[in-house]
Amino acid sequence: MATYGQRMAAWLGTGRKGMQFPPRVRLELEREQYHSELLVTSVQLLIAALLAFLYVGTPAGFSPDAPIRAVPLGLTLFMVLALVRLYLAVTRQLARWMVGLTVVAEMAVLIFVIWAYHLQYEQPPQIYLKSTEFAYIFILIALRALRFEPVWVALSGVTAASGWLLLLHYALGHASGNPVTWDYVTSLRSSQIHYGGEFDKLLSIAMVTAVLALALARARSFVVKSLRGQQAVADLSLFFDDSVAHRITDSESAVMAGHGELREAAILFLDMRGFTRASSMLTPAELVRLLGEYQGLLVPIVKAHHGSIDKFMGDGILASFGAVTQDEHYAANALRAIDAIMAAVDEWRTRRQAWGQIAPDVGAGTASGQVLFGIIGHGTRLEYTVIGDAVNLAAKLEKQNKTEGTRGLTTRSMYERALEQGYDGQKPVLCGRAIGGVVQPVDLVALSEVGNS
Repeated sequence: MATYGQRMAAWLGTGRKGMQFPPRVRLELEREQYHSELLVTSVQLLIAALLAFLYVGTPAGFSPDAPIRAVPLGLTLFMVLALVRLYLAVTRQLARWMVGLTVVAEMAVLIFVIWAYHLQYEQPPQIYLKSTEFAYIFILIALRALRFEPVWVALSGVTAASGWLLLLHYALGHASGNPVTWDYVTSLRSSQIHYGGEFDKLLSIAMVTAVLALALARARSFVVKSLRGQQAVADLSLFFDDSVAHRITDSESAVMAGHGELREAAILFLDMRGFTRASSMLTPAELVRLLGEYQGLLVPIVKAHHGSIDKFMGDGILASFGAVTQDEHYAANALRAIDAIMAAVDEWRTRRQAWGQIAPDVGAGTASGQVLFGIIGHGTRLEYTVIGDAVNLAAKLEKQNKTEGTRGLTTRSMYERALEQGYDGQKPVLCGRAIGGVVQPVDLVALSEVGNS
């Protein structure tokens, strides 16, 4: 037997004129439809409860010996119907045909209540055509719009129009004397039927139904586009940092190569120490799990300190602070991130060593300065990245750790900038260090000592 999700997917899978929705969009629509049905039913129950409260507090305007009490009977039937549908929805048993059946049934209950009025008040059938309960027809039709499906609004409207035609037919067939008048005032003061007035009622039902259905059809297409957009952002966030993904999707202009912004930022390179040795000792699956643990440990720390992940390079990670979005504390945040990373890696290595597993260390290099954050590439292959001397220097400093016997390095100028920005770590200064690829000696700051191998 097909599950609720399978049934929903079957009829959500095909849109207008056979347009196929992507599976993830169908699943999102399924969730929205489920919550919408709960909302519709809950609002109906609330309205029914309010009407019951008002009925109890209102003096009866009919004889105690009346053959029927239309409102209590109708409210009872309506609430039973709504509770059954709510149970089916909550238990995920509400099939599409059940929704259609309840749409017809709830309108039929209202039509029945209106019909029963002439029995309750012991009057000719024409009297129910003047009932103010006619307005509740539009409430039921409008409530169906909460489900965001034009078909249910249309079905509710067609049921209402058909039901009113049946009421009119019954009134004409069971009236005594001449039941029809073409005088509008006479129709208001008597039980006679005015065809023009009844036509207006039917026309209003048809127009409200058509307008709501059309509005929902248009809105539904926007919902689908919105869901596609949300899925696109979610997908982009898997390949880009969240802030970069939102820059792409929220861009007011076309995304193309050459767009960029100059920013004062800090660049951080992280690299796994001993990755080559681990590669020779672990199976591919074990190596992937190791990388997953490593990246899963470091990435949240970078983000927690307002950093953005630029790219993964095998066992290396390139991150920036203040490049994607301006950050007045970019240097301090970068050094705080390194401190937190080193502490977390130490704990991680201790756990792995206790379990007899390979426990690689991490190396970090960071530098600050003016960088260009923008789009590079050509044609259909573009990439957001950071470019500048600080990027190149950070990469060199990460490699310089092996020469200096350190785990993390930065320049003295960045360290001093970080102190100005509120960083309070006391680190040793390494003066006049020669760095491969850099012409002049550079004063460095050791951010962390070498860990245990």
